[in-house]
Amino acid sequence: MVINSEQQRVIDELDRNILLLASAGTGKTNTLAYRVAHIIESGRCEAHQILCMTFTNKAAQEMKARIETLVGQAAKAVEISTFHSFCFYVLQQEGKRDESLYSDVTIFDEEDCKELYFPFKPRNMRDMNFASLISIVKEYRSVYGFYSDSMIEDYKQTIQRLQCEQSKQIEKLFCNYNTLASDELSEFWTRGHEWITRYDESLQSVHGVDFTDLICGVHRLFQNPDIRKRWRSRYRYISVDEMQDTGSLEYKVMEMLWQGNHVLLCGDYFQTIYEWRGSDPFRLLEAFTRDFNPLKIIFYKNYRSNRTLFTMAFKTLQHMFPQLVGDVYDEMPEADSASDGAPILVKGCRNEYTESKFIYDRICALPKDASIGVLVRDNRKAQRLSEQFERYNQDKPESERRPFMIIDEYKFFRRQEIKDIMAYFKLLMNPNDAVSAKRIIKRYVSGIGDARIRDIESPKNRSVGLKLTDFMDMPIFEVEPYAKLVAGLEAGEVVVYDVESTGTDTTQDRIIQIAAMRIDKNGQEIERFERFINPGKSVGTSQLVHGFTDEYLAEYGESPEIVLEAFKEFSKNRIIVGHNVNYDISILTHELARYNLGEPHFKAVYDTLDIFRRFYPTLENHKLGFLSSHFPINHTPTHNAMDDIIATGQLLIYAVHENIVPTTTNRMVAINQYKSAFTTIASQMATLRRKMHTDNPTDLLAYIMNQMGVLAYYKSHGEMAKVEHIRELYRIMESLDKEYKGTTGLARLNYILQLAALTAGEPQQMTKQSKIPIITVHQAKGSEFDYVFLAGMNQGVFPSFMSLREGNEDEEKRLFYVAITRPKQELVITYTNESQRGQGTAPSAFLDYMPRDSKLVERSM
Repeated sequence: MVINSEQQRVIDELDRNILLLASAGTGKTNTLAYRVAHIIESGRCEAHQILCMTFTNKAAQEMKARIETLVGQAAKAVEISTFHSFCFYVLQQEGKRDESLYSDVTIFDEEDCKELYFPFKPRNMRDMNFASLISIVKEYRSVYGFYSDSMIEDYKQTIQRLQCEQSKQIEKLFCNYNTLASDELSEFWTRGHEWITRYDESLQSVHGVDFTDLICGVHRLFQNPDIRKRWRSRYRYISVDEMQDTGSLEYKVMEMLWQGNHVLLCGDYFQTIYEWRGSDPFRLLEAFTRDFNPLKIIFYKNYRSNRTLFTMAFKTLQHMFPQLVGDVYDEMPEADSASDGAPILVKGCRNEYTESKFIYDRICALPKDASIGVLVRDNRKAQRLSEQFERYNQDKPESERRPFMIIDEYKFFRRQEIKDIMAYFKLLMNPNDAVSAKRIIKRYVSGIGDARIRDIESPKNRSVGLKLTDFMDMPIFEVEPYAKLVAGLEAGEVVVYDVESTGTDTTQDRIIQIAAMRIDKNGQEIERFERFINPGKSVGTSQLVHGFTDEYLAEYGESPEIVLEAFKEFSKNRIIVGHNVNYDISILTHELARYNLGEPHFKAVYDTLDIFRRFYPTLENHKLGFLSSHFPINHTPTHNAMDDIIATGQLLIYAVHENIVPTTTNRMVAINQYKSAFTTIASQMATLRRKMHTDNPTDLLAYIMNQMGVLAYYKSHGEMAKVEHIRELYRIMESLDKEYKGTTGLARLNYILQLAALTAGEPQQMTKQSKIPIITVHQAKGSEFDYVFLAGMNQGVFPSFMSLREGNEDEEKRLFYVAITRPKQELVITYTNESQRGQGTAPSAFLDYMPRDSKLVERSM
């Protein structure tokens, strides 16, 4: 790659913060990759201290591939992810220290969330509107900073303030066909905090987070200065791409990582197309410029389009935003291409039929292997074009047909059969995921319908500590769930356990303290285990949590092998209890494996966080400190492991005496009532759980299909087309499995699940498909094609009727600019003179911004 002078400045400048203004096709991704390589090769920091955040998974993968080409193995340690992926990583890592989170937390997509909010949604409100309502309230809770221990009070205050400051925005969500549902709106103002609290409690009960929680959860965590400092100190160089699409809350989260680090913010003012979602780049860049004094660099050379396309697009931009373009650009940008290319064709068609036929015929005249994109303003237009193209295809021999696909319909991971299969994987990763359990039961388990599921989830069964997911696990049918715990207390074989560590990554961080106490049935200490480990690495900022310095551990810490072996023996064949104990078990297991010490041998494991959430689901929160003050125990926990286990032990004894023992008979009656219906699926899930630690995800998928009856189900229902989609899933997983560089088993499965959850409208396969995509301009952002057809350029369509009514044409102009910068070789724009009903229609006013030079734009009626 030839590096121009502006690109070289970005690569070389490693001391100052940078504000990089780079429009489409200016070589931004390559430049950022070379900069990362330069940082590593110059020894400015270690690769793992570099964080690159991008807007899409596709952009993140491109960046990873390019950096790996430049620096080889070192690139694998660079953190390159989307903003949502980064937030999910933070939530997972902080699950140990914040009991409002779980280390086995999973992301629930928009379809899964419907199941959880349905009981609270007003009857006549659209799902999409209610989901938006929940998201708005959650985001404003964060914006307003209402972070008390009472979630319901926080939401109450948030909604009261929204009623004063944002009532019009909320009212829109309660409108159907321009009619305001005033009764439902009134109920929201008075009871909305209850709806959203119950929804959040439902999410917590299944160990889930929604997309909004990813951002709000990290924002809440970063209010803690110790957590904020810990994450800030992990990085030295941070770059954020597509900053113009960053919402104000996202900016606040990122900003908390920047102090003391080297920051590069990159984007294009004129591609801001998400103002409706809260992005405000002008205000954010003003704040960045004020607070971080960046060096401003502009890329002037375009490497994507030929000269005709580039000149047309830039002149159009100048006509739409003359003042702003003059303020941003000190000199005229130019295309690097030596080719002029054909003029842009603006074609007026009589109606949608002639428009679609014109586009179809033009596409058929292009080479079959050409990169082609059909762009539209909205999905309705995409659907109509798809139907018309399909009819034209039918008139041609199969060999001459052109395959099309609508990306909005192609949300691969949202297909029913794919979601059903992924439900098995989600349940493996998160055994509390009742939404996934229901999907599996309803589709593939005979004899269990909605009525029986409702009965299992009834208050009667919840009051004895049972959940639907319990019945998906064999142990519940082999012994009463708490029998081992009660018997262990009687025998003095219960060990309450906690660890402190150098961080929260169970695969990378090291244990520095193991504290455990064997207790009797009254919670009294029988035997104590407390040992310190010299981890062989600095504790870093984790010292802020546990208080143990490197010097202290050097003096009092023992060899890891000696302490781990001793605790393995201390805990052998005993009942292990902890508060949010999954983290402690996971990091211990990894440490034992690291030193080839085998696996821990516990008789059973119980989590007091899970126990109290089962029996006391409506408490304000379930943190150890809150529970210790709420219930009659006489010990206050600290972040010292020994203090925490004393409090945990006393809470355990309280729950056993007050909740577990008194409900034993009723619990057994309920279990026996459903045993016959669940035994087969529970046995199959048990086998799958054993396999998930050693088998690759593709092997698990093959087992699900062939041994768990899924293939037989689709054969018996005559739905073999769905089997083909599942085979496609197998191929995708095989490809992802090869790309993933980590360990086998759970880590790979978690990687695939996260990718699936965060790829809702951006299918991985889009660029690998031979089909021609029909996509909205929003979906096309970040993509490029040799040939682009922009259809439906009519006033009231593009710009949209809504934007015209609300006076929001500027964002539509920027969206038009995004559309005309997607092609590399040719652009064809079409509009119609008649509507679907035969009424006269006008071409888009945006076409008047295009240059009148016939060498650039050819206009045809």
